[in-house]
Amino acid sequence: MRDTGYRILANGITVSNDTWATGLANHDLIIGPTGGGKTRSYVVPNLLSSQESFIVTDTKGSLRRQVGGILERRGFRVLELDFTDVLHSPWGYNPLRYIRWDGDRQCWNEQDIITVAAVLVPVTSRTDPFWDLSARNYAEALIGYTLDNLPQEEHTLVSVAKLFAEAETGILDELMREYCTICSDSFAAMRWKGLQGGRKADKTYSSILAILSQKLSNYSFGGVQALFQNPNQIDFAAISQEPTAVFVHVSDCDFSLQNLTSLFYTQALQALIAEADSRPDSRLQIPVRLYLDDFANLIIPDMDKTISVIRSREISVSIALQSVTQLDGLYGHDKAMTIIDNCDHLLYLGGQSVETARFISTKANKPASAILNLPLGKAWLFERGNSPREVKKYDLTRHPLYRQLPEYAAQRAVPEQEDEEEPQLMAAAGL
Repeated sequence: MRDTGYRILANGITVSNDTWATGLANHDLIIGPTGGGKTRSYVVPNLLSSQESFIVTDTKGSLRRQVGGILERRGFRVLELDFTDVLHSPWGYNPLRYIRWDGDRQCWNEQDIITVAAVLVPVTSRTDPFWDLSARNYAEALIGYTLDNLPQEEHTLVSVAKLFAEAETGILDELMREYCTICSDSFAAMRWKGLQGGRKADKTYSSILAILSQKLSNYSFGGVQALFQNPNQIDFAAISQEPTAVFVHVSDCDFSLQNLTSLFYTQALQALIAEADSRPDSRLQIPVRLYLDDFANLIIPDMDKTISVIRSREISVSIALQSVTQLDGLYGHDKAMTIIDNCDHLLYLGGQSVETARFISTKANKPASAILNLPLGKAWLFERGNSPREVKKYDLTRHPLYRQLPEYAAQRAVPEQEDEEEPQLMAAAGL
């Protein structure tokens, strides 16, 4: 097994990535406000020292520029997927490419289709999910039809959106009637026939169409088609076979492709789990970490269950949030707590959220006022099996590779610093 190195949590504090030796899950939860140091004191230092392959959310596109060259010199394959400019993204991503073909049954994997539809059409109302679930079933029928009837080069969400556009013309009905006659037992046909009962109520059916129209409207333009048909497609299994860094550039102000980004991470986790399960020891050849910055903008179905089962497969996540209430809002309280409980390291970097302060104060056994008044350079570190600790945020300028960062070239006045932790960090970085 390849040396997986260490993670940097705070000044003078690292933790081994060997989950078998530590007995701890390698999942981290980082909570802090905008500008609180989630990227500078946690993400960047760990990318520089990484001995694992990783996928990282690059909100501003700056991480690739900062550390990409350093990682390439360290032997990493560096890939960039740009959801902010899909027309010119260096690497492509086609969700339908990851729907598996079942050779034994001669059909497409229904669970994969259901997963894609679940992310594209998430349930937005827990009290009245009927409308979203019905629109989701419609999407499943369209995806299944696309895979069964169109040539492979047209297996994209653009084809699904174009097919849906024919719902108003009556052409879609004709296609599906013919298809249901020929392939009456297929997954797509069963889903389509199940929807026909709702057509008797015109307003109900129109509402379902309106929901799906809104969900699919962003997949009908040329830029996203270029992303789907880019010859350089991300191969999730290959990430675990050679040291690879994948930078996923997403916008922090344009959320039009938010569901596509969520689908990318959902399928990445599924593909990596499948790759691990295909190996004799059910562990990835090279561990893979997902740095999920701005996690509140991602919706990964069953994340509470997934995070509970990936540890033994050498898959880990680092979840960055501004407050615990964001997690509650996404998944509901019970599922949010399950996600938090599976993170054996929690790093709290401060903030103004009273609810989060109360949560941290309970864990730290301190007054909430003390948590809210945490000095800017300090953090609280919680590790399962150890007492809570107030620590200093990691100072990026002390990293042994800091002088290779572009910012050092622009700030050559930074004095050289050496201390007792540098040899350990050098070893963790394989230097």
